[in-house]
Amino acid sequence: MMANEHQTNPAPALSGKRSRNHAIWLGPLIVFIGAVSYFTIFVRYPDLRDTPFINLPLVLIGAFISCLGAWRAFFRSNIYRGKITGSISLAFSLFLSGLFSVYIVYISYQVPAPTEITNNLNAVTDFTLNDQKGNPVSPSDFNGKKLIVTFYRGYW
Repeated sequence: MMANEHQTNPAPALSGKRSRNHAIWLGPLIVFIGAVSYFTIFVRYPDLRDTPFINLPLVLIGAFISCLGAWRAFFRSNIYRGKITGSISLAFSLFLSGLFSVYIVYISYQVPAPTEITNNLNAVTDFTLNDQKGNPVSPSDFNGKKLIVTFYRGYW
């Protein structure tokens, strides 16, 4: 028996070129577009700013695609390439989507602390306006009670 028979055979050589791993580039691009478009376009419109139903799923889908690209690069490396690029793109996507998610869920809903000016605004000057039925109403009608005054513009 020859000494070479007991050795394990090396992995077979790759036949042909490995495929490009497009998810490595597509994922971070989607995350970037989702995060940047929120601050440049959607923040101008209150309905889209307060409920980011377009941007948050877009950022999360981009992060998922980046994870898929990194998985392909590492666990299917005989077919796809991009281990180094996959690692960098995955780190970028997860970092940016994490920052965006923290901003959307936590930071954007923080109420600023009251200032000296707002602490001193306890009393409102007396004025009279008509309510929805046309009856005159003034803040002095609510003495001793907490009062919130809102002005609804309606559809003009």
